[in-house]
Amino acid sequence: MTFDYGLLAKYLAGDISSDEMEEVIDWSNLSSENKKIFSEVMRLHVSWDTIRYKDTAFVDQALMEVNKKIDGLSRKRLLHKVMQYAAVLLFLFFSSYGGYKYFKSETPISIVVKPGIDIKKVVLADGTSVWLKGGSTLKYPKSFSNESRQVSLQGEAFFEVTKNMKTQALFNVFTDYNTIQVRGTSFDVKVDEKNKTVETILVSGRIEMLDMERNKVMDVSPGEKVTYSYNENEYTTEAVDINIQTAWRLRQFVFENTTLREIVNKLSVKFNVNINIESSALAQRKFRCVINEDEELVDILNLLEYLAPIRYKVEGKEVFIYERTK
Repeated sequence: MTFDYGLLAKYLAGDISSDEMEEVIDWSNLSSENKKIFSEVMRLHVSWDTIRYKDTAFVDQALMEVNKKIDGLSRKRLLHKVMQYAAVLLFLFFSSYGGYKYFKSETPISIVVKPGIDIKKVVLADGTSVWLKGGSTLKYPKSFSNESRQVSLQGEAFFEVTKNMKTQALFNVFTDYNTIQVRGTSFDVKVDEKNKTVETILVSGRIEMLDMERNKVMDVSPGEKVTYSYNENEYTTEAVDINIQTAWRLRQFVFENTTLREIVNKLSVKFNVNINIESSALAQRKFRCVINEDEELVDILNLLEYLAPIRYKVEGKEVFIYERTK
């Protein structure tokens, strides 16, 4: 498939037709590399609030320059060059021809929470609150327009979206693989690169799932978890306990009928220790408990010891859990 990379610049300029957009989507689905390129173009598009024109003649000239510059580049360098030329050329032609009503471009704010670091809360310009989990990245503008409210997410975050009573502007969360569109609501989004899924849990309100072409896929109801497997392009829905699923925001571990093995796996990561369980039978013993994340490891082990016939021993970074016989 011969692809006109100038269509990416037309997408950025908001001057792309539905047929051309379909061509871009078909191209992006050909390979993971193409998807990565298109997702980066979408990120740049999100960071630009609004672009409108009086005269589109300069756009054609820009597209010619983009195609000429890109022609012959190796695919290894393609992503960088597409972004560089699309952004720079569009800006130069806006400036040279003056062919726009207004162009508001803000460098988006990036909040990066390192893996293993505590949860970070961010309040956006519209009053929306976002809790970012360790290992996550949120990009958002300093201010939102009357037409749209858009952010992009990698990792996991919990959103409490403020309803825009003045303009009814929808709130959109972009991931590399789909979009969650809301008004005023509370929900959790997790982009799981390891399992190649995007999980969305609705706590209250109403949200819509959109595909990469911004077409509506489904509505989501409170208490539902929607999992999008982007390799298979499949959505699945299930009912979940929202208190358990979103407990991380309150800095809590909520274990409901959870095996000891699952519990110690979480504790091992949090406290950077190796926890050994004496037997497979003991590892499968199930617990129901709530543990605050700020508790010390020894306090948590004491709680487990109280709840079940077990005993433990700590030796540096090694923890041993045994079945209590007496």
